Amino acid sequence: MIHTHTMKSPDTLVIGAGVLGCWAARHAISSGEQVLLLESRHVGAGASGGFLGALMPHMPDSWNPKKQFQYEGLTSLDTVVEVLEEETGIDCGYRRCGRVMPVTNAKLVQQIQRRVDGAGKYWDERYTLSFREDETAFINPSVASQGVQADTLSARINPRNYMKALEASIRAHCMIMEGAEAELIRSVGDGFEVELSDGTTLSAGRVIVANGYEAYPLLQPFMDEMNSGKPLGRGVKGQAMLIEHEHDDTMPVLYHDGTYIVPHAGNRVAIGSTSVNDWEGQGAHHFDEADLGFYDKAIEMMPSLRDAPVIERWAAVRPRNTMEGRGTEPFFGPVPGQEGLYALIGGFKITLGIAHIASRGFL
Repeated sequence: MIHTHTMKSPDTLVIGAGVLGCWAARHAISSGEQVLLLESRHVGAGASGGFLGALMPHMPDSWNPKKQFQYEGLTSLDTVVEVLEEETGIDCGYRRCGRVMPVTNAKLVQQIQRRVDGAGKYWDERYTLSFREDETAFINPSVASQGVQADTLSARINPRNYMKALEASIRAHCMIMEGAEAELIRSVGDGFEVELSDGTTLSAGRVIVANGYEAYPLLQPFMDEMNSGKPLGRGVKGQAMLIEHEHDDTMPVLYHDGTYIVPHAGNRVAIGSTSVNDWEGQGAHHFDEADLGFYDKAIEMMPSLRDAPVIERWAAVRPRNTMEGRGTEPFFGPVPGQEGLYALIGGFKITLGIAHIASRGFL
């Protein structure tokens, strides 16, 4: 049973308690607003609640505003996490561990040089990107036949601890309604009404839709015309595995051919992930044992993981925008023609690193 009598008309109503929704709520609270946060399951139940936690920058060649935005997010996250940890006492498992990628083709060396030049131009001097011909630590030398590309900007975070810290930071200052599924948004006068699956209707002066791929049907009526009647996006399913593997926590993120190997504290290593478009027959959180190509690639890249015990298997669905003029880019900002209605729909695999700045333009 959902009890809503204490806050039926907040200043800001946020739909979705993933990393974007929690940050939107935190920013609105800081602005002195009364905030209500809705979540259909529980805080961090979707794509934000996994364990992969790779924070990797786009390559610094062909620089553009999207890469600059992500760079600003990644370079400010350490300070943000430090503040959260001090407030809540929860260790978010953040470490700027760097990233190493095997180079398998001699033709890539010239491209890497452009990336090295771009890092020197667009990254702060604290962060480097380099090409190494003979350093293949942590990686199977046969995979890194031409050497490795390494950067010191990439980082890792424990997504679940990060979400726990965010939740703890806002619970004392806003109402969080879990098990509250938003089914419909209506524009009414100077604000909006949100109808829940149990028939409850809530009103707010401002509504922020931040519930991942489930945001698309809520926003479609408002953006249908601008998108020529086509779907605003789709859900893409990803899988990951958490294993136990001894390491001294100096290990970098390893990445190759779509597969991530992410070291975490406590001798934990996360491996992922997949990108599956046709998943609805299985369900959003069903782990497909037949889809383990990412695990096989990880073993090839780092053979010492082969006999490591599996602690957990995880699957969830992340959003992928197909909006005209935007494609897979994140959608952060006002819904055109709807004053007071905003969307925070994450980027493809980069949301954890930019969520804290995603709503800075309107909160």
